[in-house]
Amino acid sequence: MLGAVCFGVDPILRRAVSTYAVAVTRPFVRGRDPQRKLLRRDRADWCLEALDVLVHAGQQVCLGETVVRRYSPAAVVSSSRRARSPSPVGASSSTSTAVFDVYRSVNPEVRYTSDTGVSRCGSLALELDQRQDVERSGATWPTSKSIVELSVCFGSEVMRLCAVDTTTGRCARTTVEFACQ
Repeated sequence: MLGAVCFGVDPILRRAVSTYAVAVTRPFVRGRDPQRKLLRRDRADWCLEALDVLVHAGQQVCLGETVVRRYSPAAVVSSSRRARSPSPVGASSSTSTAVFDVYRSVNPEVRYTSDTGVSRCGSLALELDQRQDVERSGATWPTSKSIVELSVCFGSEVMRLCAVDTTTGRCARTTVEFACQ
């Protein structure tokens, strides 16, 4: 027996040192979300800069464990520009980009990208074909009927992210450093 096995440590289990999350725009919850995060668009209240936590600091994860989330892009930007905050796509745009910014913090209970100690550690951009959705609906918010499936696989040193537009099959991949012990 060698290494961790000698000491009774499971070499497949790791503990996340930081909380890792994806920035999202989600429905605003009155009484919970600060007013400064409120965006009113098309008769709906949205919360800006919210975090959807993938793994909390101190949480155990197995090597190769995968977290899968499905998002309906409410905020996409035209391919010629990239924004950190939601903006509607004009009817003339034929392609747009769904941007998944990944954040980390040592605080296991983070809620927003602007919380103290939260920093951006990676990003993934996926091109979406918006022409048909915009022409069909005429709506500016949400701008897409697409569902994007985001898979995050935890490795010993990196997280592998893969975003797939379930309508078109387009995909994008990246890696983000993953601190664990």
